[in-house]
Amino acid sequence: MLVGLQGSGKTTTTAKLARYFQKKGLKPFVICADTYRPAAYEQLSTLCEKIGVSFYGEKGEKDAVGIVRRGLKEGRKYDIKIIDTTGRHALEHELIEEMKKIHEIAQPEHTILVLDAAIGQGASEQARAFDEAVGVSGIIITKLDGTAKGGGALSAVSEIGSPIAFIGAGETLDDLEPFDPNRFISRLLGMGDIQTLLERAKEIKEIEPKKMLSGQFTLKDFYEQLEAMEKLGPLKQIIQMLPLGGMGIKLSDEEYEMTKEKIDRFKVIMKSMTKKELENPRIIDSSRVLRIARGSGTSVEEVRNLLKYYKMMQKAMKGMGDRGKMARLMKRFGV
Repeated sequence: MLVGLQGSGKTTTTAKLARYFQKKGLKPFVICADTYRPAAYEQLSTLCEKIGVSFYGEKGEKDAVGIVRRGLKEGRKYDIKIIDTTGRHALEHELIEEMKKIHEIAQPEHTILVLDAAIGQGASEQARAFDEAVGVSGIIITKLDGTAKGGGALSAVSEIGSPIAFIGAGETLDDLEPFDPNRFISRLLGMGDIQTLLERAKEIKEIEPKKMLSGQFTLKDFYEQLEAMEKLGPLKQIIQMLPLGGMGIKLSDEEYEMTKEKIDRFKVIMKSMTKKELENPRIIDSSRVLRIARGSGTSVEEVRNLLKYYKMMQKAMKGMGDRGKMARLMKRFGV
């Protein structure tokens, strides 16, 4: 059973949790008991349909307790049932009473409090009120892909003694991770999360960290890596996983967008290259640069910028691969 404040991302988290268990081989069943927010039914049903998860809700019905009772009966054969309740303020008496009744009927094995990473100092008071009402057994921190780092959630953990179970750090339904203290503290301190990034990369066959770190990759490989990087998630989320704290890199939303546009332009340019040029960039002379620029609808300067960036990245990645520390890091993560 998921509880939390309105706007905490609880409905999306419900679908993410269903997706998490689905990937573990279980058959989840989602019940929409949010009868106060008009779009809740449509949002949750659409998300569940997208991932092929069974859903129960009664559009227009205001009796949340009745919906849960009938939903549990309908989903009794499923491995795990997830109830999305109405987002509420912990001091709203009427909604708290409804939540208590739902909890009494459902008797959930876990009651999860969903907290927005940006909640700040209010986390302790809210967590205590929800815990007193229904007994919180775990916490999910959402929206960690934004500027907030979730420090307030630590106050909630301290207040009620319930552990953080998962963190949500992205917009897709696969962006829900089991909580890991080391990774969380690393993000909190601005040190990135290279471990999660490498684990994601290992799931995508196109990305070959060894080849990248050796510096022996071609423009063709570079293009494939850019394609594969898109599968890792939004650019902003990927960059936030890198240990940028010591590098002094701070990008605004506008700069993130500009970076994405530049990457898209690079891909267009590489599509105008021949197979030989992609496999052996050293043969690209001035006449070839001019032809590539015309063929891609870009400028000679942009083509030269791509080649410059490629060589710079090749050199930097090779340097990282030569360092004993990075080699040990790769070995540790099984790369």
